Amino acid sequence: MHLRVTEQGATMRKILIAAIAVALILAASPAMAQLAGVWEGTGKGNCYPRNSTVIYPWQQWKGEIPATQTTFSGTWNDSLGNHGTFKGKIEFSPIPELAKAKGSWYWFDPLGPSTQPVYGGDFVMDFWFTMNRCNGNWTTIWPSTSAEGTMKGWKVWPD
Repeated sequence: MHLRVTEQGATMRKILIAAIAVALILAASPAMAQLAGVWEGTGKGNCYPRNSTVIYPWQQWKGEIPATQTTFSGTWNDSLGNHGTFKGKIEFSPIPELAKAKGSWYWFDPLGPSTQPVYGGDFVMDFWFTMNRCNGNWTTIWPSTSAEGTMKGWKVWPD
């Protein structure tokens, strides 16, 4: 009986050691590197920076997360010719496959006094990078019929 317990104990130790080895390999793998790259997508919602002007921020967007995985920045445009930029800071979540970008978006006002984009509001984007998908929402400082806009996207490079 004592020999049988020892064999079972040895087997359990081997399984435990193998499980720990697999966990360490997975933890050491560059899973977070999957976040870096080019992302693009679409969005819904609108706002009125002026009474006669409606814009659709994030209707089409493209952004990049560099190898440092610290920022998410890019450009957006809508079907009416409006366009702008966005930039946010990456925050890693306790959920291993999730990272968040929190930042601000801007609009190039064609009638504005400056060539610099004007602040339009804030955004949050959730990156489910093991699935190469993201989704988020944006708010605006201007009147809006949608109150809050939404975005979704996917990773396009590297694949």
